[in-house]
Amino acid sequence: MTRFTKRTTFSTLLLCTSILAGCSTTGTSSTSHKNTNNTFQATEQFYDSIVAKDDVDIAKLNLFMTKMPKGGDIHHHYSGTIYAETYLDWVENKNWRIDSCTLTIVKDDKPSGKGCAALTVAELLAEDALFRKLLTLWSDKDYDNHYHDQPPPDSNFFNTFGYFGPIADEYADIGVQIIKQRALKENVTYIETMYSRVAAKAKNFYSASERAELIQALRNVKTQEQANALFDKISQTLSSKAGFNQAVSDFVNDVANIHQNIDDDNFTMRYQTYTARVQDPLQVFTELYSGFIASNQSPLIVGVNIVAPENNYVALMDYTLHMQMYNYLHHKFPKVNRALHAGELTLGMVRPKDLMFHIKEARDIAKAERIGHGIDLPYETHSLELLEDLKQNAAIEINLTSNEFILGVEGQEHPYLIYSAYGVPMVISTDDSGVSRNNLTNEFVLLASRYQPSYSKIKEYVYNSIRYSFMSEADKATNLKRLDEKFEDFEAEMAKLASKMTN
Repeated sequence: MTRFTKRTTFSTLLLCTSILAGCSTTGTSSTSHKNTNNTFQATEQFYDSIVAKDDVDIAKLNLFMTKMPKGGDIHHHYSGTIYAETYLDWVENKNWRIDSCTLTIVKDDKPSGKGCAALTVAELLAEDALFRKLLTLWSDKDYDNHYHDQPPPDSNFFNTFGYFGPIADEYADIGVQIIKQRALKENVTYIETMYSRVAAKAKNFYSASERAELIQALRNVKTQEQANALFDKISQTLSSKAGFNQAVSDFVNDVANIHQNIDDDNFTMRYQTYTARVQDPLQVFTELYSGFIASNQSPLIVGVNIVAPENNYVALMDYTLHMQMYNYLHHKFPKVNRALHAGELTLGMVRPKDLMFHIKEARDIAKAERIGHGIDLPYETHSLELLEDLKQNAAIEINLTSNEFILGVEGQEHPYLIYSAYGVPMVISTDDSGVSRNNLTNEFVLLASRYQPSYSKIKEYVYNSIRYSFMSEADKATNLKRLDEKFEDFEAEMAKLASKMTN
């Protein structure tokens, strides 16, 4: 496991102009520019000419960011990245149906109720209004055009997974190839995707009464030591069950199978597993424990995450307990990486007390190496100490589109401004580009148009996506070298384009 004790940048000395304490200058990048100063400076000047104005030239910015090497997308959900239209293709291939009333997937010809029909995909597409309605439920498409007819935005976002969930894993080998080809076309050369959970169910290893007793005991713990005693007991039981060990083995083999023909000279993909924080704590621990074992066994499974709405009442009630699970498993499996969704909350979404500690506990208790979202930072009780800790020891995964849609946080309200001023390492990610119907290029366009970071800073974020990835050190070195070469070509190309546009 790599610990980062210093930020790196790509140009000359960066000065910190914020009044926030703790800002410091940074050193020169360990990855040197192969380009001449002329091509770098010409690219930098071209970028500045696009963004350094009252009205950012979005068309030119789209062109610039599309062409720019973007390194990796490392806050990336597999099922949320596939577009709804692709899922419909797969439904058609399976000869499944779509319920005309609920617009859910039907695996037989039986609709949900009287007056409903089990439509083939062809029949669905023939009814344009129904198809367009499906897109609004299976993704965030057109939400702003008729939001009054839809659930709240956070519910709309998370509900989508229930619609396409039944088909998502059926064609995973094809799905990861689609993701690879899409990434390559927008100059993304590494994907670290949250793929799936290990199919280990606590109900298969405990009776109902045993589960109820353990769940209550877990929720009664007061200290890490008390939690560890219970975790020891549960992990020993699970490890003794053939079905549990088989589930882990099956998952490791599944990842190996879908990964065939993915890595090549131009592209690398790795996988995270995860648990869903809205389940009972015994099931959460079962999935985390099995995930840590799988990651410990497979070089392709590079980390363990925790997902699902952080404002869910179960997720809020068990938050500290979940962090204690990570603490226990980190000590048991110290080589397994940890990226956590933490602080995906804002004022009014939850009670104020729930905004005060989530990122802090993800770092202090769970020892997370990367924080997904980190939006509630301004409200956390120990925000200044937290900023210093993050600056030295972790990175923030910035997801502008989903933060705007789910939380309503954008522009000057986004803590990107604080993280940037303080010098906290950041990476730019998509989160769920199929649900949001966007891509990594657009995330960089949003970043540049809203905040006008320097070209050197943009480039720093790109390199961070490799440096703070969970790849092996050898794979990082390969990807950094590849990124150097791509930026050399890109900056030469932008220098030529700039000269033509200014002549």
